[in-house]
Amino acid sequence: MKLNAKSALKYSIFLVVFLLQGAFCHAQLLELDYTKDKREESSFRAQLIRTGIIGVSSLKHVDVTVEGLKLRFDSKKRTHLAFTIYGTRTIWRGNRIDELNTFDFLMNPIGGTVNGSFFTSYSINKNELNNTKFALSLGKKWIQGPPLPNFKNSSFFDNYGRLGWIYQRTLAEDALTNSALYFWAFPSMIIHQVSKENRIKFFNNQLDPFSYGYALEFGLEYNTKLKVTLIGQQILNTDPSGDFSNFVARLIFGYRF
Repeated sequence: MKLNAKSALKYSIFLVVFLLQGAFCHAQLLELDYTKDKREESSFRAQLIRTGIIGVSSLKHVDVTVEGLKLRFDSKKRTHLAFTIYGTRTIWRGNRIDELNTFDFLMNPIGGTVNGSFFTSYSINKNELNNTKFALSLGKKWIQGPPLPNFKNSSFFDNYGRLGWIYQRTLAEDALTNSALYFWAFPSMIIHQVSKENRIKFFNNQLDPFSYGYALEFGLEYNTKLKVTLIGQQILNTDPSGDFSNFVARLIFGYRF
């Protein structure tokens, strides 16, 4: 598909605005720290089209995600910073309720047509096999909702955040084959902020504009290539008998190219 100069300019402006809005962005795929000793110097890396991801949720969604851009900084003083851009497309929906389909996009930590995520962590206890860290993630995702009557805009932004504690452990390691298996757990508090107008349009006024809850994440990573994540989340400040109070589970498979 070719873009003329005017369309290209509009697209570029939109992308820049999104990135500026999303620079403080709920979560990305968790980055593990593979170093065993204290870093002797800081490092910075930039990577494009790095990871392919497939996700399955309890709300009957199957989606594919591409990690399009990763900027990562690791300080010798035990601080980790990362900015990531994801793009997600749903390939199968087993749920026929529009509000729950949109809610699945909201609760997918790497979901949204475009998702910008800022993540930082600080190591508080580290030895040869274990690493314990405080972690904070902030982000913004652009969600495409169901078609609305009278050709109204059917997309909206979700601002989200996550604050928690990470425990990482090396389960197995073989220097001869250069292979390793890692485990992590990440319990956290989560927040979502959606405008009042979009709350009414997409969630039948059942979701608070500032929603909060909790998340429980567990994962395994093999050889720094294959990553399997199980994450469960629940919004707490919503009607217990409503559609959005249920515990939402998601299984994520990621492969690093």
